[in-house]
Amino acid sequence: MNNKRYLSRSEAAIRLGLSPNTLANLASKGKGPPFFKPNSPTGKGGKTLYDPDELDRWVRSSRPAT
Repeated sequence: MNNKRYLSRSEAAIRLGLSPNTLANLASKGKGPPFFKPNSPTGKGGKTLYDPDELDRWVRSSRPAT
C-alpha cells in the first residue's frame, strides 16, 4: 500500500510560495508542476493533487542555469 501523502493545491501553493490561483492558471496553460485529479465516485473528477517530490523536481528544473 502506498502511504505517500499528496498535497492539495492550497498546500502546494504554500510550499512553493505561490497563490492557489497562480497554480490554477499555470495548470490551465499546460505549465507549472505536474498534478493529477483522481476520479471521484461520481466520475466528475476530483480534487487537484500534487506529489511533493514532483514539486521539488519542478522547482529545480525551473531555476536558471548558473
